[in-house]
Amino acid sequence: MVEISDEEIVDLDHLADGLSEVKKYKSRDKAKKSKSKEIAPPPITPEQATKKPKKKRKVKFWSVAILLLAIAILMSVIGYVTVVYGNIPFVVKWRNIWIETAMTTDQHKWLATAFFPDRLVDEVMSQQVDVKDIFVNDIYGNESEDALGQEKLVVGEPDEYGNIVFVNDKEEDIVILEVKKSTFVGKLVIIEDPSRVSLRVTDYKNSRGEFICDYLEKENGIVGINASGFHDPGGTSMGGVVTGQCVSGGEYWGTYNSKYTLLGFDENDRLVVGGMENWQDYNIRDGMQYRPTLIIDGKKVVEDSAGWGLQPRTVVGQCKNGVVLFLVADGRQPGYSLGATMEDCADVLLQYGAVTAGACDGGSSSVIAYDGEIINEPSTNMPTGRYLPNAWIVESKKSADNEN
Repeated sequence: MVEISDEEIVDLDHLADGLSEVKKYKSRDKAKKSKSKEIAPPPITPEQATKKPKKKRKVKFWSVAILLLAIAILMSVIGYVTVVYGNIPFVVKWRNIWIETAMTTDQHKWLATAFFPDRLVDEVMSQQVDVKDIFVNDIYGNESEDALGQEKLVVGEPDEYGNIVFVNDKEEDIVILEVKKSTFVGKLVIIEDPSRVSLRVTDYKNSRGEFICDYLEKENGIVGINASGFHDPGGTSMGGVVTGQCVSGGEYWGTYNSKYTLLGFDENDRLVVGGMENWQDYNIRDGMQYRPTLIIDGKKVVEDSAGWGLQPRTVVGQCKNGVVLFLVADGRQPGYSLGATMEDCADVLLQYGAVTAGACDGGSSSVIAYDGEIINEPSTNMPTGRYLPNAWIVESKKSADNEN
C-alpha cells in the first residue's frame, strides 16, 4: 500500500484547482469567439422608422368584368363589320340569305332592316329573280300501266334517289316521298293523272278561308296543298282576301296583279307559267298567281336563294309525261327544318323529271294533307294549318268511280 504525504495531497489540490481554471478560461474564450462571428443588423434610419409597410394589391372583380366586357364589345364590332362589309364567300352567302329570308316575310322584315344598312338590304333584294317568261308544257300522256313505278316501291324504304317512300297508294295512283336535304325536310307528291288536279276556292270569299282538310272533305280530295297568298295584316287574318287573281273551273276571283305570275292548268291539263294577263287566251281552267317561276322547258331559272331566302315552301311542277309534282318543304323550325331555297325546290323537281314548275304561297301557309290528315309540320301553331283562300286538290279516284 502506497502512502501519500500531507504535502503531496496539497499539491494535488492545487493541480485540480489549476485544471478547473483552465477549463473555465477555455469556455469563456469559446463563447467570445462565437459572439464575434455573429453579424449585427444594420441600424434603422429615421425614414425607415416612419415608413408604412406595403400592402398587397387585391384584384377586384369589377375590374375583370369591365375588361371582359370591353373585349366582348370589341369582338362584336369586329364581327359586325366582317358580316356587313366582308367579302368572305361563306359570310356573304349566309348574310344574304338572312336578309332575303327576313325581307320575304310579312311580319319580320325588321330582322334585316334593324341590323343592316338600307343600302345593303336594297342591294341584296335587287338580285331577286322573278322570270315572267310564258311557257306551256307540251305533254304526251302516260301509256304505261305503272307510270310511277309503284310495283317496285316499298313504304319505309328509299326510292332510286334515296328519298323514303311515305305513301304508295296504288288505288289512287299516288306516291308520297319524304325528302330530307341539308336545310329542310319535306314531302313530295307524285300524281299520275293531271286531269285530277284542280284549284278549289273557299265558300266564304272575301270573308274567310278554309282549312286544308276542309277542302279535301268538301271536294272529295285525296291530296291537297295550299295555293294563293292572301291579305294578312299582322299575320292573323283568316285568309278571306286572295292575293292577285285565281280561277277555279272557269270562275274567276280576285284582281290581276302584274307583280305575280300565273301558275295554272289549261283545258288540256298542261301546266302553264308566265306573266300573262289574259288567261282566256291560254284556256286556263284552274290557276293562281304567285312567284317565282322555277323551271321552264326543263331548265331551272333560279340559282341559290335567288333573292327569296330560306323559307317553308309549296311548289307545283309537271313532267313531260303529264305527271304532276307537289313539293311542300317545312321551315322555321331549328333542329328539324330551317326551310328551302327556291333552287332547292327546283333541284328536287328536276330530279323527278319536271319540265315546268312555279311557286305557291309559302311561309306559315305551307301545308299538305293526305286522306284527311296533315302530313307535314307547318310552321304555324294552328294544328289545322292556316285558313286558306284556295287550295290545289287531287280528286280521289274512289269518289269519281262512285259517281260513275
